[in-house]
Amino acid sequence: MLGKIVGATLIITASLPSNAQVPPAPSLPGQDRLSEELVRSIETKNLAAYGALLSDAVHVSEDGKEVARSKTDWMNTFGKKLSADGVVFKMAPGFSSTGRLLFIEYFNSAGSWGGDVPAHCCWSYDAVAYDLAGGKVIAIRRLRGGNTKLDERGSPAK
Repeated sequence: MLGKIVGATLIITASLPSNAQVPPAPSLPGQDRLSEELVRSIETKNLAAYGALLSDAVHVSEDGKEVARSKTDWMNTFGKKLSADGVVFKMAPGFSSTGRLLFIEYFNSAGSWGGDVPAHCCWSYDAVAYDLAGGKVIAIRRLRGGNTKLDERGSPAK
């Protein structure tokens, strides 16, 4: 009889879904707020608000090559692009895990042509990972993208 019970238990257990999902790790305290402020500061081109989110010792790399070793270095580089007339930024959320935020950052710098730029024109994008600690961005890892805006499936937008 014990053998039949064990056998039945194994059959029932085998029919249960084996891919039980483990919930994601919780965000760091303040991570969601920092994420929202990061998006808002970039999309509104608020240089002071963006700088306030960065650690003084932030390290920034592009395509694996270090391009800045401090907030001052990075603000001297990226700050010029962020505050430039005619440059437009849009952030698409990617993923959030404990201590890391991932975004696709779209930017359009065709405003130097004068007048309004067609919505489909001249967008470029980068994948950007922000590492967080102590309520600040401590590292930024940028992967240069291309110049084709993608839709939600990853296909070129029409």
